[in-house]
Amino acid sequence: MNETLTPFYTFIVTKMPYITITLTLLGFALVLQRWLQAPKGPKGPPLNLGAASKYVFLDLVLFRKTWKTDKPTWLLVALFHWSAYGIIFGHLRGFGWWSIQLFEPLGHAFAEFMVETLPVYVGWVFLVTTAILLVRRILYEKSKLQSLPNDYIALVLLLIKGILGQGMRILPVEAYLTEPVSITFIPGLVVLWLEKLPAQDWFYWHVLFTQLFIIYIPFSKMIHIITSVVTSALYGSRRKEYGI
Repeated sequence: MNETLTPFYTFIVTKMPYITITLTLLGFALVLQRWLQAPKGPKGPPLNLGAASKYVFLDLVLFRKTWKTDKPTWLLVALFHWSAYGIIFGHLRGFGWWSIQLFEPLGHAFAEFMVETLPVYVGWVFLVTTAILLVRRILYEKSKLQSLPNDYIALVLLLIKGILGQGMRILPVEAYLTEPVSITFIPGLVVLWLEKLPAQDWFYWHVLFTQLFIIYIPFSKMIHIITSVVTSALYGSRRKEYGI
């Protein structure tokens, strides 16, 4: 680890998380305020949980709309999102949401594959698809796509943090630990447990760019991470009422 950057790395872990959560919540509050101030349409039917879940799955897991219009783009978009979902799920293990025991009933070898081997392949899929989406946007600019600066910022942030994350997966670890050690970002709220120490410089820069991306979400089109769920759920609940 670069010792000269130690104070900066300490700031990233111990101070920046409070800035991140404050700015992110502020961004969501501003978005919510705009929604509440927007003109209201006629009141629709109550949320139908079954129909809502169905269309959230169709739209955000199977990407049915893109499948209907453009099969190559569907493949690119689906692989990008599926790999992102897989990476998020994998990260949740580090924060204690699940453990390797989840897969142990299917055999220890399978469990090891799921937590050690598969994430490397998923990481490559995410990197390649993110890079293709960025290059595609550049090549299609003005002919098929009309981008705003935040379209590029989101993809660049994802690509940088993806490269840093993949680097930690493929570079030699600095130490194997006999017991998990904790890295506390916000005591009692955000605590990461590590079973091995990754390349430290790569780790801290990954944490930095991940927090920058989180801050960016409510101030950009990346808010669709949340709004797409709401939109699909409402569509599924109301389509029969409106004859669609």
